[in-house]
Amino acid sequence: MEPELFIPARALSKFVYCPRLFHLEQAQGYWRDSEETRLGSHVHRVVDRPGSGLPPLQAIRAEGWRTRSVRLSSAELGVVAVCDVVEGVGDRTCPVEYRRGGPAPGGGPWPSERAQVLLQILLLVRHGYRCDHGCIWYDRVRRRVEVPWTWEAEREVLEALSEARAVAERAEPPPPLKHSNRCPGCALLGVCMPDEINELAGRDPEPPRRLLARDPDRFPCYVTEPGSTVGVRNGRIVVARGRERQLSMRLRDVLHLVLAGPVQLSSQAVHALAEQGSPVVWTSTGGWLKAVAVPVAGKHVELRRRQYTTSPAQGVDFARAIVLGKIRNCRTLLRRNGSLAASDRARLDDAIKRASRAEAVSTLLGVEGSAAAAYFQALPGAFRSDNRLPAPLFEQTGRTRRPPLDPVSCLLSYLYALLVKDLTVACYALGLDPYFGLYHRPRYGRPALVLDLAEEFRPLIADSTALTLINNRQADGGMFEVHPTAVALTRGGRRTVITAYERRLATEAVHPVFGYKLTYRRTLEVQARMFAAYLLDEIPRYTPCTTR
Repeated sequence: MEPELFIPARALSKFVYCPRLFHLEQAQGYWRDSEETRLGSHVHRVVDRPGSGLPPLQAIRAEGWRTRSVRLSSAELGVVAVCDVVEGVGDRTCPVEYRRGGPAPGGGPWPSERAQVLLQILLLVRHGYRCDHGCIWYDRVRRRVEVPWTWEAEREVLEALSEARAVAERAEPPPPLKHSNRCPGCALLGVCMPDEINELAGRDPEPPRRLLARDPDRFPCYVTEPGSTVGVRNGRIVVARGRERQLSMRLRDVLHLVLAGPVQLSSQAVHALAEQGSPVVWTSTGGWLKAVAVPVAGKHVELRRRQYTTSPAQGVDFARAIVLGKIRNCRTLLRRNGSLAASDRARLDDAIKRASRAEAVSTLLGVEGSAAAAYFQALPGAFRSDNRLPAPLFEQTGRTRRPPLDPVSCLLSYLYALLVKDLTVACYALGLDPYFGLYHRPRYGRPALVLDLAEEFRPLIADSTALTLINNRQADGGMFEVHPTAVALTRGGRRTVITAYERRLATEAVHPVFGYKLTYRRTLEVQARMFAAYLLDEIPRYTPCTTR
């Protein structure tokens, strides 16, 4: 019987290097390009060009031969491999694997690279070629290291293959390595979060290292001008309106592309963005999410299964955590801006006590509603008295939505929409269903899970950005269109809010659990990954992001 899962030789190398990395790539479908992979591709630029293929056994030339990029497979073993180079003299063949770095201490091959070459040899032997060794070419030292083929080596690679297949077929990934030196250079470090997961799971008493980058090395690209066109030329995203070029930036610098309103996108740009894993987000001119195109989204079937089959107790635990996180962050924001009166603090403190004892989602909804009423009643006290906002005033209308009836509510609605956009992209990238929440009730068109994850970040990111715009007197009458039945942002106003929002996402804060600084942009991703780890039972509870 043929195996259902074919394992590439390079994946076996990943398994020997780190079983968790192997599971993340093979079972969950994660892949991240990195500087290491780009440099490795540069080393492979010659051997990746296909050669003439292996010569038939009966036509092997005695004087020697050499061919590139040879694909081999075995249905019986359930494996596939691409040999960088296969060469031979007489009836002997030898696979040669190209590597960017150098050999292991002592001059021998690294175990993970040795496993890959051994599997290539095994496939050559199973296809009838005589092979007593393979080689690894290390580009840094410019020499080959030999990998001998023996019966012990054959048993070793078959055992590794069997173990790898068992790991790939498991729903849960293996635990992360503990404070390993292999982690800092891993392309999936931000996905795996080894030190963080180990600490939350109680497996490692040492504090997590400062491994995660504070911020991605790419940034969102917003196109908000109606009638603009977006294309790609010479590795750059180009935004134009008519014959006027409005923006040109490197394609590799685009984290995701946001198209607000009537903006055209070329199919070439879609393909180029998909190839590097950058989502495309379509919104209305007012910021409401219309569609998201995420490359190869949703491969992690087990994560979605866990999301859909969460126990009621687990759902209440998560809901309690996010409500407590939101109320505490609301209290902190009011205290920092000098608008937390004793009565308001008492109401929020009481809400925190009641939420911590709540045993049902319905109870938490009531607690959150009363806390939100107290918070928005106190929020106008955080505005400077000489702000430049036009009438009507937030103090008179209170928090209004769909449509907002005052400039503050208008700012908050637009900022909440931007936050929903970023968390929706994070959910799709992880394989989560953004429309199936544990706290907010799922219903048609409502991204319930995104709203769940957004709760703790509303005061931290959106409300804080609105306060900054108001108290720095950047928000003025020119940003708003005031109508008798609604208040909306002007085109220039939306650009100002987006700039302030992105500046807030780039702000660093100490993570309450891990004790090191992260930007809020990275923290959004970390919290979404912590939720995924909670669903997969990798960590016992979800801890919200709160500040003091």
